[in-house]
Amino acid sequence: MVHLTSSKSRRNAKDVALDCLSRRALTYCELETRLKEKGYESSEISTVLEKLLEWGYLNDEELAFMYSKSRLKRYSRRRVQQDMQNRGLVPQLIEQALGENYSSNDEFEQCLTLAERWWVQEGKRWEHKNAIENTKKMIPRELWVQQKIARKLIQRGYPTDMVRNVLSQIKINQSEDVEI
Repeated sequence: MVHLTSSKSRRNAKDVALDCLSRRALTYCELETRLKEKGYESSEISTVLEKLLEWGYLNDEELAFMYSKSRLKRYSRRRVQQDMQNRGLVPQLIEQALGENYSSNDEFEQCLTLAERWWVQEGKRWEHKNAIENTKKMIPRELWVQQKIARKLIQRGYPTDMVRNVLSQIKINQSEDVEI
C-alpha cells in the first residue's frame, strides 16, 4: 500500500483510473484490482468504473477482440485463452473473441510459419555449436532442431499433436526441396 505524505493531497479514484488506462488498455477486473490495491473504497471504485464504462473508456468486449487478434499471431489459441482468463475476462467473451479471430486452420498455419522460421535459426545454432564443440557425440542436426522447435511451440501453447504434424510437414517440404 502506498503511503502519501501530508504535503500531497490524495488523488481521486477517477484520476488514478484514467492514468492507468492512459498507459495500457485494462479489463474491468484489472482496473478494479488496481484501485483496490491503492486503497480506494469499494463504493468509490464502483462509481468510477460505471462512469468509465458509460464513457466508453472501459470496454472488455473490444479489449478481448483486439487482444486476441494481436496475440494470435504469435501464440496458440489455448495460450491466448489462458492469458485472457488471467486478465479477468469472462469465458463467454473470451470464446466470442477467439471464435471471431481464430480457426483451427489458422492456428495450424501460424504454428507452421513459426516452426519454419525457427528451423532456420535453430539449424544455424546447431552448426555454430557443432563447430565450437566439434565432438562426434553431437546429437544429429535434424533431431536437435526438431526438439528445440517442439519445445518452443509447446511453450507457446500449441497442442502436441499439432506440433508433431507441423514438424512432419516441414520434413516433407524439405525432402521435396531436395528432389527439385
